[in-house]
Amino acid sequence: MSRTKAHSRRRFLEIMGVGAGVVALRSVLSPAKAFADSGNPQLLLFCYLSGGWDQLLAFDPRPYNQPKYQTNAMYSGPGTTGIFPAYDWVVDPGVESVLATPATASGVQTRGNITFGPAVPDALLDHAADLCVIRGMSMDTLTHEVGRRYFTTGKFPRGLAPNGSALTTVVAAEEGSAALLPNLAISTESYNEGQAAYASPIRVNNASDVLGVLTPLGATLDPKSDAALLAFEEASDTCEHHASDGNGLVSLFKDSRKEARSMTSGTAATLFQYSIQNPVQPLFDALDIGTNADLNGPKGKAAIAALALENAISQAVSVELASGLDDHDEWDTVHAGKLRTSFETLGRLIGYLKTRDYKGMGGGKVWDHTTLVIFSEFARTPTVNSRNGRDHHLASSCVVAGPGIKGDLVVGATSEENMAVRKMNLTTGAPDDAAGALVRPSDVHATVLQSMVLPYDHLSNQSPQIITKILK
Repeated sequence: MSRTKAHSRRRFLEIMGVGAGVVALRSVLSPAKAFADSGNPQLLLFCYLSGGWDQLLAFDPRPYNQPKYQTNAMYSGPGTTGIFPAYDWVVDPGVESVLATPATASGVQTRGNITFGPAVPDALLDHAADLCVIRGMSMDTLTHEVGRRYFTTGKFPRGLAPNGSALTTVVAAEEGSAALLPNLAISTESYNEGQAAYASPIRVNNASDVLGVLTPLGATLDPKSDAALLAFEEASDTCEHHASDGNGLVSLFKDSRKEARSMTSGTAATLFQYSIQNPVQPLFDALDIGTNADLNGPKGKAAIAALALENAISQAVSVELASGLDDHDEWDTVHAGKLRTSFETLGRLIGYLKTRDYKGMGGGKVWDHTTLVIFSEFARTPTVNSRNGRDHHLASSCVVAGPGIKGDLVVGATSEENMAVRKMNLTTGAPDDAAGALVRPSDVHATVLQSMVLPYDHLSNQSPQIITKILK
């Protein structure tokens, strides 16, 4: 078995039980690190917006009311740039409000040293001092599956097949197995290739799924049978152990059983026994989850991420906060609203993490330990097509934040003709087309891991470069 993808509950229980030996054949049987031993656990929040986001509306804006940005020219010509923000075409109350405000009439919003497009709401703008925007990143593909998997692992896929482990898997493997669900994937793809079995992603879509993972299956064994099974699992000097543990399979089986018991015997499941009628009030208030909210939507997914991180249930969480951004038509009526909803949710989630005490070892607020990555598979074209849509574009942005990353910062840029990828001076963060370096997902991954004081040797075949400007 060369790769373990995100696991359903059934698949997860197979791994934790009789299926563990199969995973062991490709998972290094190294001792698990205890992530809390350092007193400063590193958490990762990996946020995905699905479909390809418009960076003019988000993290790489242009003032739409300047003449050079008012012509929908496919290629630059005299007086044109091939960049057409068309903010005044957008039918969205949030964007319309930005354009109607004198200070932001251009559609560009400024917070500190960062400029944002008109689809970014105050809830996220309020955290600009913590954010670092990386512009001009080359995604090297216009295919959804490839772009998504490329940024998820930091390695260009093998055809459409993912190559390597997800960033969340790497962090979970490095930080250890102390958490109940070290790597939680909320409506996202995630992969384990060659990392420890406990770091394999557990995929859920809603709170009921998490509750199911943390709740025992089937009928409860009678006390005597359960005690006998427990005694066997804890015994290390048995004939069965000596005869069958040559490849470490028995040890892994017993460790997995112990982990499964720990997961299903605690009280963590009760955290997810909520509903609209039975809310977790501080969390629901922070995320603005009202009586008509969809707990299967972005706010519900953000709630799972918040509880998992706050309560030290997970060290790494990936979560899809937007879907359906592939707007080749009707971009003018739907795209900005989808972005705004996801950014509103994300801003509220960050605010919640800043106020909540971390329940694991290390203390402090949850945000004190959290590194954030926000991405999509690529950007959208700077021109509008004949269907009032935008197509796929290589030059994208991503946003990072965390205790090891400088905030209130922009590095890199796209060109003033057709928003093309530009090279970056990795030390200064400034565009440098002559002597700079192209920035790709592997560089972002390596830099993020460096900021978390974690190794990135699994990316060695990608020749990653560290964006030193963004590191504290």
